[in-house]
Amino acid sequence: MDDFKVVGKSHPRLESAAKVTGQAKYVDDYVLPHMVYGMILRSPYAHARVKSIDKTRAEKVPGVLKVLLPEDMPDKLFNCSGNPPSPLLIEDERILTDHPLYMGDRIAAVAAVTKEACREALDELIIEYEELPALFDVDDALKEDAPLLHPEISGSNVVKKIEAEQGDVDKGFEESDYVFEDTYYTPMIQNVSMEPNSCICDYTFEGKLNIISTSQTPFQERRVLAKLMGMAENDVRITKPMMGGGFGERQQLHNQHVGAILSKSVGRPVKIINTREEQMYASVVRHSARITLKIGVSKDGYIKALKAKAYYNTGAYTTHGPTVVAAGSRKVNYRIPNYLFEGYCVYTNSPVSGAVRGYGNPQMTFAREVMLNTIAKKLNMDPIEFKMKNHVRVGDKLPAASAPLLSCAVEECLNKGEEIRRRIDEEEARNSSNNDTDIKEAWGTAFCCHTSGPSSKEGMSSSVVLINDDGTANLLMGSADIGQGSETILGQIAAEGLGIDLKDITITAADTKFTPYDTGTFASSQTYVGGNAVFLAVKDARERIMKALARIYETVGDDIVFENGRFVVKSPDKNCELTFKEAVSKVTFGQKGVIITGSSSYKAEEAPPPFAICWAKVAVDMITGSVQLKHIIEAVDVGKAINPEFVEGQVQGGVSMGIGYAMMEQIEIDKKTKKVLSSDLINYEVPLTLDMPEIHVYIADGYEPTGPFGAKSVGELATVPVAAAIAIAISNAAGEEIKKIPITHSYIAKGLRA
Repeated sequence: MDDFKVVGKSHPRLESAAKVTGQAKYVDDYVLPHMVYGMILRSPYAHARVKSIDKTRAEKVPGVLKVLLPEDMPDKLFNCSGNPPSPLLIEDERILTDHPLYMGDRIAAVAAVTKEACREALDELIIEYEELPALFDVDDALKEDAPLLHPEISGSNVVKKIEAEQGDVDKGFEESDYVFEDTYYTPMIQNVSMEPNSCICDYTFEGKLNIISTSQTPFQERRVLAKLMGMAENDVRITKPMMGGGFGERQQLHNQHVGAILSKSVGRPVKIINTREEQMYASVVRHSARITLKIGVSKDGYIKALKAKAYYNTGAYTTHGPTVVAAGSRKVNYRIPNYLFEGYCVYTNSPVSGAVRGYGNPQMTFAREVMLNTIAKKLNMDPIEFKMKNHVRVGDKLPAASAPLLSCAVEECLNKGEEIRRRIDEEEARNSSNNDTDIKEAWGTAFCCHTSGPSSKEGMSSSVVLINDDGTANLLMGSADIGQGSETILGQIAAEGLGIDLKDITITAADTKFTPYDTGTFASSQTYVGGNAVFLAVKDARERIMKALARIYETVGDDIVFENGRFVVKSPDKNCELTFKEAVSKVTFGQKGVIITGSSSYKAEEAPPPFAICWAKVAVDMITGSVQLKHIIEAVDVGKAINPEFVEGQVQGGVSMGIGYAMMEQIEIDKKTKKVLSSDLINYEVPLTLDMPEIHVYIADGYEPTGPFGAKSVGELATVPVAAAIAIAISNAAGEEIKKIPITHSYIAKGLRA
């Protein structure tokens, strides 16, 4: 569809001017009257008992207002996850603890008039610890004699076992001509958002709690905080200001509970900003995983059965763990008649794992794509042909899914991506003067799908559109823009639906006091779930205008339609056409005047998957083992691209995170000292501008019938296939299969900085 006026156009972000002029306000830019600072003392040990805490000297530090210890906290367990309530979200965490289970666990908190006083007070706390045995690997945690981290929860260190099943895998393997089995490993990594976790908590004399925080899920955090504080939800207000990224780590409470209790204790607003070190080891990491796959295929290259046994390291607390494992089971983009997924969420004393871009999918996709590439070679088949032969199409169902696909533009993605690949090879062949036979170059290709909203179908959003008498509109929505540009996207959907310009839309979002409910910014849900809520609210407003026009023109509703951005009042004599603004002016004033408000609540019945194919080209020095990543191509089917430039930006950013995952990133723990080594950006490498290869993006001309103007999602999709594509490319060049990332276990990542 090419007749859209606002949708499908690359409008600049609504907040662009504020950001580039320095006027955008992030949490740390806010200074409230009488505000003080808060800091948290975190455990230096991965597992210990706090035998005693002497706070006498800390309380005497000039400027210190309050020192809080575990016994000062509500005697309540909670789960910090920003997901809707679920039996999977086991409550096993305390605000402050005397039994720290990971390096970074919260022991004590301080409020003071200056940050310097906070730091000095923490240094003056005298704490006696009893260090206890620590488990960092899933294998160690699963041993019969392993100490239990949460004996009150489980008789083992397995938090939950998650299963997904279709058909009969044993029968499928019996019917297979070949059966392959192997094990793959993926690392624990950090989100490395530009802005650290931040909050300002203000418990007022009226008994209200107002919070400004880096938050992806304001309404879920309000619910958890209200329960912890013994308050009604309408007495807790969470506001999300401008945010410097999220990637999942703000899909939960971070320091808001500590800040809230400090504020209540001192009667003043309290600001807590994580240091980068705290961010690295005491916020959220991606689950490391050990995945064993068993795949049966026929001689002619059809997948007959797949069994996956996956162990996810969830760290010291449950948080998102079981839902991450469950999500990993659902995103399989191949026709597999017999499918069994067995996923285990396992406690360890590693940093706490949680929501990270991809939410369980990058781990499974890496293992599956690498193994399918190996199988294709052993069958003497082209890996791309083999994967396409088994890839789902419109009308198919993903394994263990309930609904058939209504959109899938994978063929277009493949054809256009291959065109780009051939063009790159032709250009490099013409310009190459490199005759070094020790350098082996090769491409690797990986396929994937993701989701458009929670795959558990719990995505929900609501929206209100207030029509002003001049035909402009105020859009209220609970969706949190965390830097990805969702407010602009949802504004474009509203403007298109009303037939007005984007500049005529004013947006208020992510404020639990003034905006309607939204599940949260996760599961790539904003365009699809939030977009459908806006789409329906706008539709409701249009229908109310048509009813008002019918009263004015004394006709029936069927004689008034909205098409091409105009209201058409049909008449036997002559049709009357009104622009949106003309119609609003007509219905607002006069004896029959009415104020137009549209509203909606959208509950996603499905979460249609977007699809992607990623090509990676590497050059491997067979003498030194260094790997240079030369090109990444990613072709995506996101349905209708509401804002193509935003889609390309999301792909570029997603690719960079996938490159880090494959090439260099890993939270390292010294098992002798039991310390996290990757506690800053000196000891933890992330890709920089000069490390990036040439990235080529293609956006398919897709259309999802259930999406707003045909849109699906893109936010997490782009990251998912990258690591597998790079690993496969290295394997194709060097002849050695990569079963473990980052590749630095076997190779040297050579960026352009080198």
